[in-house]
Amino acid sequence: MPSKPSTRIAEPLLGGPDGIHLAAAGARFRRGQAYILAGLLGVTTFLALALQGPCMSSGYEQPSASARMCAGPLSTAFLGDVNPEVSGRSIGGMAGLSVLDARFVNLLRLVTDDVSVFMAIVLIVNVIAIAALGVALLVLARQRAWLAAAFASPLILFTLGSTLDPVALALSVWAMVIFVGSSPITSRPWLSGVLLGIAAFINPLALLVLLALSLTGPHPAGRLRPRNPQMMIATATVTSALILVIDGTAIDRIVHWISDAVDGGSFASILVMAQLGTAEVWAPVWIIGSAGVVAAVAISLYMVRRNGLDPAVAACLLIGGCLLLAPGMMPWDTLWILPFFVVTVRRWWILIGWALAETAFAIAIHFGDVAGIESDKGLEPTMVALITLLRLLVLVAVVICAGENLYRRQVRGVLAKDQPPRRDSESVPASNDRLLISQQESQPRDQAAPGDDDRFVGGQELPRRESGVSDGGQGHGNPT
Repeated sequence: MPSKPSTRIAEPLLGGPDGIHLAAAGARFRRGQAYILAGLLGVTTFLALALQGPCMSSGYEQPSASARMCAGPLSTAFLGDVNPEVSGRSIGGMAGLSVLDARFVNLLRLVTDDVSVFMAIVLIVNVIAIAALGVALLVLARQRAWLAAAFASPLILFTLGSTLDPVALALSVWAMVIFVGSSPITSRPWLSGVLLGIAAFINPLALLVLLALSLTGPHPAGRLRPRNPQMMIATATVTSALILVIDGTAIDRIVHWISDAVDGGSFASILVMAQLGTAEVWAPVWIIGSAGVVAAVAISLYMVRRNGLDPAVAACLLIGGCLLLAPGMMPWDTLWILPFFVVTVRRWWILIGWALAETAFAIAIHFGDVAGIESDKGLEPTMVALITLLRLLVLVAVVICAGENLYRRQVRGVLAKDQPPRRDSESVPASNDRLLISQQESQPRDQAAPGDDDRFVGGQELPRRESGVSDGGQGHGNPT
């Protein structure tokens, strides 16, 4: 049987591979496509604002805020409260916020003591961040049609008023755009390091984006120009050091997080809900497991780096692997995988399945908090655990689908310059050279060609060899 399918064998007769004669989209088409996607993102953002409307008028006190699905860590910390006492949920509150989230809350407490005014400012900041994220994805993605899954994602609905993670995610995606130099942006690795250093103090998942760029920069997929990540790593380190000097609470928050890391959406929370241990026991176990998965994925990417790696795919694999065994996986955590996921995966069924799983979990976790305050209302922990397990299974499928495109270039960036044309003697295939030598050796010595021209054998001129090299450049034809 032939080693290639019949369609591949017949490609020369059919005019080439499928899609080779399709023209590239013009500037007018891409501009119209960008307007449509921007309008879709605007509609999603408007719906997210409408979801916060009832709490803006009635307040963010529990359990009404969870029942209206507009409660979040920022509003809870601003009011001085903690999360409801529900099995499988963290304590939360001000101590559970990240460094920059806590600084943001303390700063606005000096301005106002009205939670509605505070949340209005939070929503304005996050709307700007979502708009910046949308622009970055339009610049970064090679195929924009798939961005509709991100711009209409339910994750935007349920995280717009939760934390400042949209800001950190926008900074991280723009760091990738600036690092690879997606047109019309000029590559500035030092600026990417600054952005990632800031984003890491909102959510440490930004460090995985830094790791992805560091691994893929010297060995990019396709014809992307290689980038040296040393300046990016240096500026990220300096930025992080400055934030640590300015805010001395980072170490204390890390220590507190280790003991209060188990939160909804994780395997650890399912075990706690099933009363198979306590959160204090499981937290360090799952933290070590998550770090081990990240290390394994990073080592695997490093071992296959010479084949060329796409930065978006690498970031999707690292973040997905980290979240898979993370002690907590709330909607603002899975928001981080969304932009790299839609740039990487080209399967509508997995995109739709992921959106449905996130929607079901966001509703379940809010109603589960209601049940922690009023036991006769809300959702039972058993249902929350079931939905959590299904969501984790979908995440496994997401990581697998992302790994299929590891060596394919999914992002736009500056392409490497073409190699200089080689000399004719270097571009002749080795098989032709061996054929010519065998022909020369088979002729008697007294019939050798005149002169030193190797095109004469036995006194006759051999046919000119087609090596695919024309005068002044390297061709693309096959040798005959």
